[in-house]
Parts: sequence; C-alpha cells; structure tokens
Amino acid sequence: MSAARRSAQDEVRHTRIMQALAHRHGASMPEVDIPPFQPRSLEAMCAENAVEGCVRETFGALVTGWQARTAGDAEVRRALGSISRDELRHAELAWAVDAWAAERLTPPERERILQLRRETLRALEHEVGSQPPPEHFVREAGVPSRDQALSLLQGLAALVA
Repeated sequence: MSAARRSAQDEVRHTRIMQALAHRHGASMPEVDIPPFQPRSLEAMCAENAVEGCVRETFGALVTGWQARTAGDAEVRRALGSISRDELRHAELAWAVDAWAAERLTPPERERILQLRRETLRALEHEVGSQPPPEHFVREAGVPSRDQALSLLQGLAALVA
C-alpha cells in the first residue's frame, strides 16, 4: 500500500512539474476530473492494472526515459529524468500487482487479462502510428518520432505478449 500511496504522490508532483514546463512555454494543461473510487472485483482491478499499469505506465516509462536523454531543452531533460525514474517504479508496481493477482485469478480470468494487455498494445500501436508528433516536440521535448515510438512499443510488446 505504501508503494501505491507513493505513486499517487509522485503523480501530483509530476503534474506540478509539467504545469511549470507548460507555463514556461506559454501553454496550459487542462483540468483533470478524477472520478471517486468505486469498489470493484479483483478481475476488474486487474483489468485496469493491465491497461493503465502494465501497458500504458510501462510505455510511459520508456517514453519519458527516451525524452530525458534526447530533449533539446535541458530543463525538460532534467524534469523528465526525475519523472521517468518514478514512472519506471510505477510500472514495476503494476507488474508486481499483476503477479500477485495472477495467483488469485482463475485460468479464464488470467486469459482475459492477457488478452486485454494485447488489445491495449494494439490500440496503443494505432495511437502512436496514426499521430506523429510535431517536429518541434521531437527536437525540444525529446518526444520519440513515430518510428522511434513504434520501436519502443515493439520492444514492450515482445515482453508483454
């Protein structure tokens, strides 16, 4: 539980860091509405963890790590260096939860979770492939190009599937 609380605190800090970077560049971030917690089944919790943690958080850790090394803006590199370490820890937590839960799910439930991870990878591949980032994002913020992001995603897919 302490790792989950720390992750939540990290996300608040990440939001503040990114808001400051956005403001520095004359942009703003939209408000995010977080729905109240709703109790759910173990399988439903595992499904959310598979999508948001195992796939998207892991991909986010890869992308922010890439940005921390390649951004043309030194402040972006520093900020994303810190964020990428946190994102990697969040991904590790998601995979630890996945391993813990796998022992408690039935074989059909485990198969549905695996299929959901695969579907999420395909959806993410479509998102990445159909939305190339603007060149100035690649240059200044280190956002991976479409081909670079697809390559990162293919590496992740080899591990997840």
